[in-house]
Amino acid sequence: MMDALDTPPEPSTSPSGRAPEEEAFEARLRTWLKDEAGVHEWRRLVRLDEDEALVSKFEAGFSQRLFALLDRVPELFDEATVVAQYERMAAALPADTPRVDAWHAAMHEACREAGELLGIPDIRLAEIRTGIDSVRAILEAVIWSGPAVRDDYTPRSGEVSAYREGLAALADDRDLFTRYYGTFEDRAVRNHCPGAAFARKMLAHAWRACTGTLPPA
Repeated sequence: MMDALDTPPEPSTSPSGRAPEEEAFEARLRTWLKDEAGVHEWRRLVRLDEDEALVSKFEAGFSQRLFALLDRVPELFDEATVVAQYERMAAALPADTPRVDAWHAAMHEACREAGELLGIPDIRLAEIRTGIDSVRAILEAVIWSGPAVRDDYTPRSGEVSAYREGLAALADDRDLFTRYYGTFEDRAVRNHCPGAAFARKMLAHAWRACTGTLPPA
């Protein structure tokens, strides 16, 4: 008979490679999200520390696949290319078209052309289009005066300030697409979407294209 001293220790991780305590917390958290925070869609626990629980609606590995996809379309993140694409689109659109709309249309067209050239499935391109749409929402809030493509326009001081605030919020570990759900078991619970670094670059290039000025430092 095995002596008590010979009893194998309880495993410190589950078959998934995570600590049982973390998996138990995740189960309780999902119940709380549904019952208290009104989040009925599936969420995955991404990171847990003493102060915060970060969750995501994307499966494990999504961020890596997204970054690999974005690496295949560098023209969407090259300033000179983006400005040229914007200028071509602006010249083709009616004079009263908002500059932000012209940038948005130019980026969608560039995304479509890259997909056709590289043979990227549309379902994957949809991930990029979602990012473009999200940056557009930020850009509309920043360039709030709504200049048209033929307007004689100089960014207002309030727009410069709004850009700086938006850029500051696009930190590596916290971005404008992060949502705060509340506090659960003494931890702040936030939902996080990946891609803040790419969003910062896209926002900076969009500002340059739409305003004709360097992004505020």
